[in-house]
Amino acid sequence: MLQLRDIPAHHAGTMTAYLLHNSEKFFPPLNGACTLTNLVLTITAYLHRNDSSLAASKLPWLGASLALNLATTAWALGIMVPMNKAMARHAGSLQANNADEKSEKELRRLQARWQKLNYGMSSFDWCGFDLLGMVGLTLWVLTGRAFIMIASSVTALYGLLEDGAVLRV
Repeated sequence: MLQLRDIPAHHAGTMTAYLLHNSEKFFPPLNGACTLTNLVLTITAYLHRNDSSLAASKLPWLGASLALNLATTAWALGIMVPMNKAMARHAGSLQANNADEKSEKELRRLQARWQKLNYGMSSFDWCGFDLLGMVGLTLWVLTGRAFIMIASSVTALYGLLEDGAVLRV
């Protein structure tokens, strides 16, 4: 919605700055809790891998989930946070001077890039994978941070629940 051309850039900038500021209160603690949980589960399974075949069988899944969660953190810190800061900077420029065309163009460009990198549709669109049908579309869509976060959760849940056995320590 914030990318609609009908919404003046200074309003889109104000809303973007508001959303970015408020997301900082929710997503870092959530990511921290997920990382800590995956770390505890992986360490627990690792420490009991020789005592319990169940722990040994779940360890690769939990390790993969931890790796995906750490990848999400690296993605956010290395790519998304600098982009968020740049969008906030341009939004501030637009609030001060809503006729700043340079800031408007850069804010709009960053919003589109943020959406692609956060939700997907970034890596494969230059390759023409959309010509491959549903598989190409799936690869095209599932390339963002949201996909990595979901993959981390699914991997951990599958590893913990796939055999119906509960790991008791």
